Amino acid sequence: MGKTIIALILFFALAQFSFAQDNIVISDAWVREVPPGTSMSAGYLTIENKAKNDDKLIGISSDVAESAELHISKVDENDVATMEMIKTLDLPSGETIELKPGGMHIMLIGLKESLVGKDSVRLNLNFEKSGEVKVEAPVKSSGSSAGGHNH
Repeated sequence: MGKTIIALILFFALAQFSFAQDNIVISDAWVREVPPGTSMSAGYLTIENKAKNDDKLIGISSDVAESAELHISKVDENDVATMEMIKTLDLPSGETIELKPGGMHIMLIGLKESLVGKDSVRLNLNFEKSGEVKVEAPVKSSGSSAGGHNH
């Protein structure tokens, strides 16, 4: 009887995990190509939470950078642009959030290699309930994207 209960608990836990990524849909992902020797770049994407429950983006990483952080660009009343780090991002059920130039974005800090000539970059997004979602984000030059992004 005890083994049956453990097997059932394990089955339901694994079943929930295996479908968790279906709840989070990532689209329009891309990373900005920067000149060789540049230590930072930015990534953009759209996150849709199709789950019945709210979720939260709690971490980001990438093999091409020492660290990755979520930032938001703001312009104050004196037209001075600043950036602020966001530790977590709430994702209400049924909502879509866009990370785009001039707004919320992923900062890739301490690039380990040049992005020039790279086809794509892997981004690992960690969600509180949905777990890790891996995304292949194409690398695009500044001229091939809309909007600007300056640091």
